[in-house]
Amino acid sequence: MRQGHLFEDHGLVDLHTHSTCSDGALSPAALVRRASAKGLSGLALTDHDTLRGIREAAAAGVEHGVEVVPGVELSVRLPRRVVHLLGYFFDPDHAGLAAFMQAFDALRVERATAIVGRLQKLGIPLAIEEVLEVAQDASVGRPHIARAMAHRKFVGSPEEAFARYLNDAGSAYVPIDCPPARDALEALHAAGGIGVLAHPGHWTSDHEVRSLKSDGLDGLETIHPSHDTSLIDYYRRLARTLGLVETGGSDFHGYRSQDDHRLGRLGITVEALARARAARSPLVPVA
Repeated sequence: MRQGHLFEDHGLVDLHTHSTCSDGALSPAALVRRASAKGLSGLALTDHDTLRGIREAAAAGVEHGVEVVPGVELSVRLPRRVVHLLGYFFDPDHAGLAAFMQAFDALRVERATAIVGRLQKLGIPLAIEEVLEVAQDASVGRPHIARAMAHRKFVGSPEEAFARYLNDAGSAYVPIDCPPARDALEALHAAGGIGVLAHPGHWTSDHEVRSLKSDGLDGLETIHPSHDTSLIDYYRRLARTLGLVETGGSDFHGYRSQDDHRLGRLGITVEALARARAARSPLVPVA
């Protein structure tokens, strides 16, 4: 049975999920187990700016009969703003992609250190070591800073940390110095993957999508919790016009009840997955 973009059959594939390797609540293996319990045929682990969880998720996928697509969600720069790019089907062991991702790790630590510095100037004596302890092996980001602040009782909750200091207009906010979209697309293509614009929403112009297409964009995330039916239809038409594949998913993080409700209900069919897979680039060997 299908109703709009909420599919209730067992052929659904969720191509947008997060684990504890970035800012999700479940480990990669636990996420796959939850996906299996929800009846998903497959999922992509798309943690922010890291590939750390892919091996664990893939092993759990074999155990539970869930196809795990290698994925990532990258922060990339356009001329006027930062957007998110979803990568799929790449070789996680590709040396060129590994080098690109190592640079992301350094950027994230550098940004976290700068945010902590701003907090210190605001009278909050948080240390970067405390943030890295919270993050453990995850790709460090603002959620880890918020949790560290709450742990030290500087705020009552991580949500308060964001509301008062860490949101995009907050007094301690520091933007991430991310690479141009073209560079990220080249790295994904070299590793045999594709690049898809994540949750374009109401704020992405046709001009930006067409510019990304000229930089090598392969697809649009048409299905996302932030997209109503009219937006889904709009981006489907644009994808067809530009020859881009369509993807979609729940953007599962696992902290809110609506996350669990969406898992198993938002995504694409296995037929749409096959069309996205067919857009893969040839793998480029690294000397």
